[in-house]
Amino acid sequence: MKEIKAGAIFIADAHDNANKKGFLNFLKALENGTIAMPPQLFVMGDMFDYLSITAYCKEFYKKHIELLNSLGKRTQIYYFEGNHDFNLAQIFPNLEVFDIYHQPQIFTTKFGEKISLAHGDIFLKPLDTLFLRLLRSRAFLLIMDKIDRAFSYKITKNILKKQANKRLDYKIIDFEFVIGAKIHNYQTPKIIEGHYHQGVNLAFDKQIYINLPCFASEQRYFVVEYTNEMKFQILRSPNV
Repeated sequence: MKEIKAGAIFIADAHDNANKKGFLNFLKALENGTIAMPPQLFVMGDMFDYLSITAYCKEFYKKHIELLNSLGKRTQIYYFEGNHDFNLAQIFPNLEVFDIYHQPQIFTTKFGEKISLAHGDIFLKPLDTLFLRLLRSRAFLLIMDKIDRAFSYKITKNILKKQANKRLDYKIIDFEFVIGAKIHNYQTPKIIEGHYHQGVNLAFDKQIYINLPCFASEQRYFVVEYTNEMKFQILRSPNV
């Protein structure tokens, strides 16, 4: 079982697009040393408004892809696919990519405490699960890519345009109820996820649930520290 090391960085939900380049700036800062290279980088999903194996989005995010693969040669990067970025193993050969079917992943702290890590869109209703399975299907994506090419990539361009205007700094009023309904599916005392953009810690009987805030909205990432337990040091990404 893999251990979360001191100094590891967690980052979630950057939703980079033509107007938002916070994640790209973050990667550049790692590359040039403005941010110290961590022993591990946990990329918790939805870092792009849309990235998969289709042609246009791979070209659109070419700089991000090149930087991530370059950084993956220098440190261990764990990429947890989200609902905006999937079928990525082929795109990121230098990263350890966890698709939705292999989440949550269980890591440990240096004290041996088990922690479930996931993007967050798991343990959903059957219809939602079926829809997402189809959306992430390699066969479906390749068919849609051929159609997209035939229409000068208008489908992907339209997806990216619509996502770029989406509001990301929202609050879910009944969020504790939403998580409470699925917390029993996790078999560890602590859970860390992105996806929901809430940036809160919740206590459920014997379990602690940590939801990472949306990097696109807050430009914050987290560095793991160990005292008598694992803690997060909250840092703001430099504007580079």
